[in-house]
Parts: sequence; structure tokens; C-alpha cells
Amino acid sequence: MADTEHGPLIAEVRAAVETNSTGARRERLLARLRDLENAHGTPTFGDHIKALVAEAEEETGEVAPFLSRLSSLLP
Repeated sequence: MADTEHGPLIAEVRAAVETNSTGARRERLLARLRDLENAHGTPTFGDHIKALVAEAEEETGEVAPFLSRLSSLLP
């Protein structure tokens, strides 16, 4: 996946989280997404993808449709 494709993917994930989750879980996932966006182009970008996936693993409903695409961003 090209670097320029991460923005639309993150926007899709954000919309899914905002629509399908609530409360503290929603806030944690949105915080992970912000961290991921801020890390783009840095050596820690992959770590932030892994952190988002780990956060979402408990109940993957919001992020499950995006897991393979998020994984493709890993170096």
C-alpha cells in the first residue's frame, strides 16, 4: 500500500469507530488513531499500527474490516 493511501484508510477506520463504539473504548481507539496519524513517516509508525490492532483485538467489530489493510501498512 502506498504511503498516500494511509489517510483515507485512517478516515474510514475513524468513521467506523465513531459509528460503532461508545464511551471509554471509543476514546481509546480514537486516541490510537490520532497517534497513528501523527507517527506517519516516522520509525514508530508500525508500532502505532500494532498498538491500534492490539487495542481493537478485544472486540474487533469496529476495526475488523480494516485489519488486513492496516497490516499492509507495516514495513
